[in-house]
Amino acid sequence: MKKLIVLTLALLMVAGCSAPSLKLGLGMVAGMSGTDASVDADGTTQADVTACAVTLDSNGKIVGVSWDVMQCKATVTTEGAVTVADAIQSKKELKEGYNMKPASAIGKEWYEQIAALEEYAVGKAVADVTGMAVKEVNGHTNVPDIEDLASSCTMSCGDFFASLDKAAANAK
Repeated sequence: MKKLIVLTLALLMVAGCSAPSLKLGLGMVAGMSGTDASVDADGTTQADVTACAVTLDSNGKIVGVSWDVMQCKATVTTEGAVTVADAIQSKKELKEGYNMKPASAIGKEWYEQIAALEEYAVGKAVADVTGMAVKEVNGHTNVPDIEDLASSCTMSCGDFFASLDKAAANAK
């Protein structure tokens, strides 16, 4: 029995020593927009927070990455009262409820497009993802301009790239 325990401990030590060194980082980018209330119309405000969690291997290659966005909205009435949502879901949580598919030139919902970008990023260096060729499409900037994503991700990716840079810088 003692031999079995010693052998098991030895194998665990060897396995632990040979395991790859991984780093995990989190980065967020926030932006706000809004309209003033007037005598005739309510005003609005919206905070968009893009979050990125990334796992990097010892060579700085992306092993895993996940992006999500929270859109926090409020209305300011003409009388000055502020109304906020009781519950806020992220774009990934909303799934089909985000309702991007009807406006998408490729007929894909937000969560489907971000999954394609996440899959594309795995195995690449952060700089290869954030420095990919981009284009402007119908006012959307930083749309991937590479064949691998042409039919699966047509979103503006600037905040995704910025949050990935921050996540990589924070990786420990």
